[in-house]
Amino acid sequence: MLNANVTLDDFARGNALAAETGWPQRIVFGLDAAAPPLGALQVQFARFEVVIAGTYTNVLCDRNARIVETELGPGEALVVPGNCWNQPLWDKDVEVLSLLFGATHLGVSLVRWSAAERRFLSVEKRSCLIPGNGPLQHLVEAMTSHRDDAGANSLDARLLAQSILEYARRLIANPVPEEDRQSSAFFRAASLYIEENFDRLITRDTVAAHLRISPNYFSRVFREQGAMTFSDYLTQVRIGKAKFMLEKYDLPLSQIAQRCGFNDFNYFYKVFKKVVGRTPTEYRNSVQAGAVAKT
Repeated sequence: MLNANVTLDDFARGNALAAETGWPQRIVFGLDAAAPPLGALQVQFARFEVVIAGTYTNVLCDRNARIVETELGPGEALVVPGNCWNQPLWDKDVEVLSLLFGATHLGVSLVRWSAAERRFLSVEKRSCLIPGNGPLQHLVEAMTSHRDDAGANSLDARLLAQSILEYARRLIANPVPEEDRQSSAFFRAASLYIEENFDRLITRDTVAAHLRISPNYFSRVFREQGAMTFSDYLTQVRIGKAKFMLEKYDLPLSQIAQRCGFNDFNYFYKVFKKVVGRTPTEYRNSVQAGAVAKT
């Protein structure tokens, strides 16, 4: 069984998840064969969520391209590969541990939701540097490779889930060294915030305010750590998401623009052509032509 009302410190100490034989008993995948509904969570990095207590209800796309409503209980896990989606309904009390595996960082959150009060009772978040020579990314790739398997609850999948959780626990328990906690930590936190909020109206000033640093210092950190400006990075993320949606979904261009954070369709059209070298329509047609040529 799992303990309710835990903290990230409990998780780091190994007290949050009981060492029950065979845990987790169930692993569910949220995929991308169907277009996500409005309000769905969809980012380019893989996510792994574990129910600590209560019932976690999600709308998901399964491996047969069906949109289904799925309930997860304590000890059960949801895996959402990069660019796939899920839509939590928050219709029951639940406590969920979430891991987001970025290119250079691990985002960790632990939330408690009250269905009666319709609000989060507590929210804890942390960001940890992922060592470049560590096994985490390989473990995540191996886990997401089970996405189309009928036997996603095989022993292999469960052992991978346990390994990912244990490695994440060690990263939280041994945080980034003090000398690396300033500019690099700000950059990682900013990158994570952008990845999670690119579809909203965000600016340099709003992200700096979220990090509680001055806009000028934020700009300098971003240039030094990311080798590009905040504006260029945000555009890169948004256009990357737009390309993915053009490849995967037959949505109107205006909807894709809106879901990628562009409220002005003409501006989206102009920026897309500048970055990609062709218009959104031309890009979609080239992808479809390539798919036909392969058949």
